[in-house]
Amino acid sequence: MPISGVALLGAVGLTLLVGSWLVVSFSEPGPRRVVVEWIGACGMYTALLALFVNLSLRAQESGSTPALLAFGFLVALFGSGLVVSLVQGLFALRGPARAHSSATH
Repeated sequence: MPISGVALLGAVGLTLLVGSWLVVSFSEPGPRRVVVEWIGACGMYTALLALFVNLSLRAQESGSTPALLAFGFLVALFGSGLVVSLVQGLFALRGPARAHSSATH
């Protein structure tokens, strides 16, 4: 039985989550660790997104409108969490923000 794309995406997300969790657990705080933390968050959201996409596809096949609405909401929720994590991860890759002057500083 071939593995579907959604299942493969979920497995990649879980692998990223577990790998980054181990790296963060055994490393000192610093800029590299922050990037790995965001990679782990992306892995978590990817795995959850794949799970709920799979469940929403099953709900669509079975014709269950309430389940489709519930799982569709969770797909939107975890999809937006993935986007936020990706953006924050890119900001972390860029490095710490430079100090800037403000009206009160």
